Amino acid sequence: MIVDTHCHPFFGNMIENEDAFRLMIPMLTNCASKMGETVDADTLVKRAKEIMCDRTGKSMIESMDKAGIDVAVLLMVEGPVPTDDENKIAGQIARNYPDRVVALAGMDPRNQEAPDQLRKCFEEYGCRGLKYHADFGFDPGSPESYKLLEIVAANDGILVSHTGPLGGMMRSSMADVSRLADVLVDFPQLPVVAAHVGLYNWRPWASLAAFHDNLYGDLSMWDLIAFGNHPFFCRELRDLIDCAGISKITFGTDDPFQITLRPTREWVGMIQNLPQDAPEGVEFSEEEVAAILGGNAVQLLGLRQEGVTRGN
Repeated sequence: MIVDTHCHPFFGNMIENEDAFRLMIPMLTNCASKMGETVDADTLVKRAKEIMCDRTGKSMIESMDKAGIDVAVLLMVEGPVPTDDENKIAGQIARNYPDRVVALAGMDPRNQEAPDQLRKCFEEYGCRGLKYHADFGFDPGSPESYKLLEIVAANDGILVSHTGPLGGMMRSSMADVSRLADVLVDFPQLPVVAAHVGLYNWRPWASLAAFHDNLYGDLSMWDLIAFGNHPFFCRELRDLIDCAGISKITFGTDDPFQITLRPTREWVGMIQNLPQDAPEGVEFSEEEVAAILGGNAVQLLGLRQEGVTRGN
């Protein structure tokens, strides 16, 4: 089974406002250059229009099928303005595709309505956890955040929190993995996934993951490293596994952003081929690849292998 633990729908809100989407073009072209790709702005807009205007999940499921992905964790992203309608749609997509999609609500703890909205996401929308983008300017270890994390823990949910710099106007200090250290102590039964494991700055994550059973990390955006410099990627991933342990690492895509740059099937294939394609002096086993691509996520999310059906 292949599980993508990090993808987004965006429901077309961003791309329907083309001017707003074009603000992301510099970041996407920068990502493309790291992959060794050259993509112009108009091409990115065209690709985005084809895949991001999706309020039903149909396009996402089609993309998953093309890439060979069995289950995807749908992560909503909320900034300072509440987006309850989008969390509701995310829950509906998960209900429409119960054997393919797990939905996590997006919340900003600075919103006074966030606790009530989050309860609704669990009780009415069927969400299974919470997604933070703390680099919007809040501390995941703040009292406001803890009010939400108590709700997540009470519902046996999980937390996925962005880690690593993104540049632009994002406040990367809030996305430092050290901001999760107190959360791991105060919520020891709450599974916490550090999205991107901090990307290039993965060692602080590994240092925490080596000592906290409830800290995990996904490899979304690591395709930037993998396609840009495959030997370097292999060495970094090998060190990452050796430091934190194989059970802590899950596969992720960050689609539909990354799919505008390169087909997701190629990213899946690169992980699958690690045992054969790793450079001299670096080795990966088939068991490690299976754990990254799905085995670890099955345990983390409580999935059942038979029929790829979500556990209750």
